[in-house]
Amino acid sequence: MLRRSVITPLSLWCVVALGPGIDPSGHDDGATMVEARPPAEPKSQTWAALGSPSASKAEPKTKAEPASEAKPASETEPASETKPASETKPASETKPASEAEPASNRGRRGLTWGLSDETPLDRRFILGIEGVVIQAPPLRPEVVRFDPRFVGRSVSLAGLGLVARLRLHPRIGVEAVVRSGSVRYASQAGDNDDVVSQDQVMADLGVLLFVARGEIAQLAFDAGLGGMGTRISYELEREGTQLFGSGLVRVGADAEFLVKRIAFVVSARAYGVFTDPDRVSNRGALLDDKTVRSPVPALQTYLVGSGGIAYRF
Repeated sequence: MLRRSVITPLSLWCVVALGPGIDPSGHDDGATMVEARPPAEPKSQTWAALGSPSASKAEPKTKAEPASEAKPASETEPASETKPASETKPASETKPASEAEPASNRGRRGLTWGLSDETPLDRRFILGIEGVVIQAPPLRPEVVRFDPRFVGRSVSLAGLGLVARLRLHPRIGVEAVVRSGSVRYASQAGDNDDVVSQDQVMADLGVLLFVARGEIAQLAFDAGLGGMGTRISYELEREGTQLFGSGLVRVGADAEFLVKRIAFVVSARAYGVFTDPDRVSNRGALLDDKTVRSPVPALQTYLVGSGGIAYRF
């Protein structure tokens, strides 16, 4: 059986003030006043007001600072942090492409060939001494016979030389060379001390073309002209001497290895030797009453190798 509730103005005020679901008579029987409850908003409107979960997830993690909190223009860094033009190296200080070291020259120092012709020469003149080995045809004398079993088609003469070079241009030089060579032909008999000796002096002038230049090593080709004097001595039962001269023309290759004021020089050359067999001076008891030609052919080829040390001025 339902009770009837009496609604008075005071009870209506209590309902509005205390909220819905409060019975002004003091009984809470679950009865509510529909007229006092404000109308509920639909869920879709509530989500729209608070923001839907999808909309909240779509917000970026970083929040943009308000305009009032942004740094003023005076505190912000300038757009370009590059060094001013006064601190940067001017274009004149940078090496031009012509002076830049080629890629082929990088690495091992002195074993590459890249010095420019405009590179100044520290020292232009060298003077040195060298050891010489000469490969030449053997003598064919008329006053004595050599056994072909012991004398081959060539003999080696050994001696010393002087070399002087002047560099006129980074790639062009001139030189003067004086070289000597000697060889002895001895008898194979037991008690016989017969000896025939050959001594010669070569002098020539030449031009060098340096085809490769490095800080330490330099390579050149050379050519030149000169002369040679030869002395043949016969030390037999009677003694005699022959003197004659020859003309020279030569070509070859040279290498220089520079170490501060010292230069090591190496050369390999081929000489063409021209001799007039009839233009010979015969001296001594062995040759006084005879007409003897020079014991060398009219045309010869010498192969000469040398190596030495020189001082750079």
